[in-house]
Parts: sequence; structure tokens; C-alpha cells
Amino acid sequence: MENKSLLPNIYEFISKTYPFSQLNDLEKDATATQISISYHSTGEELDNEALAGAGLYMIRTGVVEERNKPDNSLRAKYAAGDTFGFTQLEKQGTSDYKVVFLENTLLYLIPKQVLNFIISKNKAVGEYFNSKEWVRLSSSHNYADEVSADAKGSTNKKIESVCFHDLALVTKDTTICQTAIKLGEANSDLAMVMEGDTLLGIVTKSDITLKAVAKAMDINDPISKIMTTNVTTIDANQTIFDALEIMVMYNIKNLPVVKDGKIFGTVSTTSLLQNSQLQAVYLCQRITRAKSVEKLQLLSKQKEEIFETLVQTNVKPHTIQKVMSHIADTFCRAILTLAEKELGIAPVDFAFVAAGSQARSEVQFLSDQDNCIITKRELNDEEKSYFEKLAKFVTENLDKCGYPLCDGNFMASNPRWLASLEQWKDYYSQWISNTTQDAILASNVFLDMRCLYGNTALVKQLRTHLIETANANSRFLATLISISTAVAPPLGTFRIFVLTKDGDNKPYLNIKKQAINLIIEIARLYGIAAKSEATDTYERLKAAVEIDLIKEVDYQELKEAYTFLNFVRFKHQMHALKHGEKLTNNLNPDELSQFERNHLRDAFRIIAKHQKAASFRFASGKGVL
Repeated sequence: MENKSLLPNIYEFISKTYPFSQLNDLEKDATATQISISYHSTGEELDNEALAGAGLYMIRTGVVEERNKPDNSLRAKYAAGDTFGFTQLEKQGTSDYKVVFLENTLLYLIPKQVLNFIISKNKAVGEYFNSKEWVRLSSSHNYADEVSADAKGSTNKKIESVCFHDLALVTKDTTICQTAIKLGEANSDLAMVMEGDTLLGIVTKSDITLKAVAKAMDINDPISKIMTTNVTTIDANQTIFDALEIMVMYNIKNLPVVKDGKIFGTVSTTSLLQNSQLQAVYLCQRITRAKSVEKLQLLSKQKEEIFETLVQTNVKPHTIQKVMSHIADTFCRAILTLAEKELGIAPVDFAFVAAGSQARSEVQFLSDQDNCIITKRELNDEEKSYFEKLAKFVTENLDKCGYPLCDGNFMASNPRWLASLEQWKDYYSQWISNTTQDAILASNVFLDMRCLYGNTALVKQLRTHLIETANANSRFLATLISISTAVAPPLGTFRIFVLTKDGDNKPYLNIKKQAINLIIEIARLYGIAAKSEATDTYERLKAAVEIDLIKEVDYQELKEAYTFLNFVRFKHQMHALKHGEKLTNNLNPDELSQFERNHLRDAFRIIAKHQKAASFRFASGKGVL
């Protein structure tokens, strides 16, 4: 560097610019002294030798844009604090793109040799400048369930790290009285009935109280008379979150833990709460036991606390969505149980079905209701009246519990979405054959379905009909991708950021509509084409990999982009909660860090790339190639 007087300014700049902010003081000093400075006027260009093999450019002031060769299409737009040139580091003579200066610009250049030395010495810098966007995204955050097993709040700890080993083991001939004594000695709520190494059943303290004492059984009767068979267990190598899912799904307080085919210990609700800081298990059990809507309303206030805990302890975004989905599912089932208690048992076999984000198990704090009812057959007037009351009861009380009514009225309380299985099949057939965008947009929310309550077979039959009918009509798949690609990720907009405006005419990025939903739509399309029953976004992409619709690297790219986008969304929602602000999916560009802008750009590039690939595959109307 020729002008030594500028050294303090350069040092300060790189100290605030990720990833060079991660260097130690000595590394920052050495880097600052090797940086060269250049000034460029509006309209100037950098091309070929100025980029190929040159090094890393850092924008001190000004705005530039990259233009692809040979079509001159926009690749990206950069402003102060952004970097460019790394992807051209190993090029010679000719670059893949050119750089155009949109304003008078001051550049810092870290030469190739210096940058390579820094990368070799500093892991954070090396990961940040990986040539693959998805690798850069995957290294952008150490989620709690990706770090060591001792990390506080991790839901990816192995169950064996939190289970109890003081076991109450009995045989089927052990008396009820002796079993109660064993439970006391082991200070356990769960006794396991064994035959050698085989688990025959389990008995809890509550079983002894409710099944034996309350019914005046002879306490010298064998414990086999009151034991529960067909026991759900969990392997010691599974995670706390796996246990959480099982306990929420089956309303279980204690789980036997198995290792190498033998009983290893037990895990309880209490141990999970103590070790993972998750209150979800406890909340869901209280929801299940609630006897009134009023009680459910009081419990619903705990959702915010759980969301905050999950975000604060750096739990992976997809795990946060699954936990919040479990809670939403449990509220819905509890309200349906209260509805049947008030209205009587349903006169016709039915399924109460989640649609939209809840169907994908991707509920987050802003999710509203999307649901419907499928009945086994057509209803007469009296039966229809019953289900209309049921739907009204459920949707109104879900609203009271913090799950807002859907603005588009995609709810079971809308008579259109209370229909027989055959009527639902007709709906799908009409939507798929009538391949106008209006028809598909009107039904888009119901392309994702998951049974919450009732006969799951009805939903399975309907999903099978959807998949078979959609794959028989390639125009439908073509229309889906054309709808998706009508919205492009906002590449190159970070300087001016005129994306869309809110009621106060302020520009913002809607991270849901302009990024997250685009990945969901791509995954849904590939899931249907792969004839997958999955509704989860990750699972749909995996299904596409399995039949070679996309490659493993495509899955990794979309997965990491989706994960990072949700991480940014939840972080900014958390900030809003802490400051008493309204929660939205809108990001204020002034509140985005340089780190977030750089990685969001990576995510947007991945989305644009896969929109183009999916469009090429499906938009011709020829279907799967």
C-alpha cells in the first residue's frame, strides 16, 4: 500500500467487514498493509485481466454491478462493504463476467497471494470464501443441534446423555405390591416388565393407582394384569428432538431407552425439560389435558416463550418449525376433542386436515389457519349441520388460541372446504385439468395436506389421487413452475432496495413471498413429480434426489438456502418481539447486517438457479424428462 496515512482507515474498515472481522489483530495488520486502493468513475468497467486471478475487491464507497457473459444479464449488485472477484481467483486472462461502476467508487484490493494465505490460516475466512454458495451458507451459523453434544439447549443431544439408569425391572409374575416397592426404591415413575432381555410391557405409578388401587384389585396379583403392552421405545442414539416428537405424538411422559437391542434406561418429560430447555413437551401435555377452551387460551400464551427459547438457544430453523407445528397440531386436536364432547361423536367418518404451512410441519409465529374437512361420503342436511357447527367451533377457538383466521377463507368453516372424499377428488381433477393460473392459485393452499384428526386414510387416498392426476397432466406441472418463476428472488437490489412497499410507503424485502415461498414451490413441484407422499419441504427434495430428478448437490443447495432464509426471518421476528414491534415477514434493508446481505445474496442466487432449472424441466409441458 503506497499511502501509509490511509492504513488506520483500512484497518478499521476490514475490522467491521465480515469475514475479515474474524481475523486476529496481527492478521488484520498484515492484511491492511497489503491492500491496494483504486478509484473508478461512473460507467467504467473491470473485465478480463482486471478480474481474472487478481484477488478480492472490497467496496469502500460506491455501487457496482456484475454482468454475465455473453448475454450481459445481471448477476449481482454490490454496495459499500460488499466484496467481489473471489470466483475469478483461479481464472487466467478471461473472466466469466464484467463489473460496471454505477457510481464513483473507491475499491480496496486484497491480492490473490495474500487472500490465499489468509484463507489457509483462518477457518472462518476459508469457509466464507468457499466457491459453493451452499457450503458458504452451511458454515454461516453454528446451530445448537449441529454443535457438540454438550451444547446447552441442543435438541440434537443423544438420548443416552439425558436418560436415567436407575431402573425398576420386574417380571410378569412380580406382584403389584412388589412392583410399587421397586418403583419407590428406584425413585422412578416407570417399571419395565422383562422376560430376560425382552421388554414385555411397562407399568407407571399412575397405572397402579388407577388400574389397581382405584379398582380394589388384589395387590398380590401379578403385574402383568395391568401392564401396557406394545410399548413405544426409543434408541439411545436417537436425539432429544426425536423423543420430543414421540412424546408429543403419543402423549407419553416416560420412554424406555434401548441400546444394542437391550434396555438401557428411561427418559422422562422432566429430563427433557431440564436438559433441552424446551417447554414444548410439557405444554403439549397440558394442552391435551385441558378441559375447556378458556384453559387452552391461557396455555396459548406460552407459544411465544417457547419460540423465544428456541431462537435464543440457536436451534435449527427447521426444528423450530417442527416444534411449533407440534404445538399447533396439539391445540387443534384438543379443540376437536372438546367439540365432539359438546356436539357428540361425528355421524360420519371424517378427517380434519391441515393445509398450507401446518401441513408441511413448517408453522412459525405468523402462521394463520389453513384447514378443511373430508368426509367419507356425501352428507345429508342433518349431518352437514353437525360438521358446520364443528368447523365453526374449531376455527373460532383456534383463532382465540393465537392461530388467526385465514384472510382467504381457506378453512373448514367455509362450506366449500367441507366436502366428501369424492367431492375433493373432483376439486383436484378440475384444478389440474383447468390449468389456468387463476384456477391453481385459488387451490394452491390445498396442494399440501396432512391429517390432524380422524381417518388418515381419507387424506392418503386424496393425496394419491392428486399425485396420479397431476403426473398425468404435464401442463399442470408447467403451470405450477410458471406461477413460481413469476416471482424472482431480489438479486442486485441491496443498494436501492426498491422491492415493494408497506402502508407507510417504506421499501422492504418480504422474505416469505420473495424467497422462502419460492423454495417451497420448487420442492412441492419436485415432490409431486417424484410421486412422494411427503409434505415436508426437505423430504420432498430428498424424494426428488432418490429418483434422480435432482442431484444431491441440488438438495444441499436448496436445503441450506431454505435454512438460512428462515434463520434470518426468525432472528428479525425475535428482534421485533423483544422491542414490542409488530411481527412481519418484511425485512427493513437498514437493519440487515453485511453478513446477512452477503449470505442472502448466496441464497437468492441458488433460488434463481433452481427456478431456471425447474422451468427448463417442466415449463415445456413435457413433464419429467
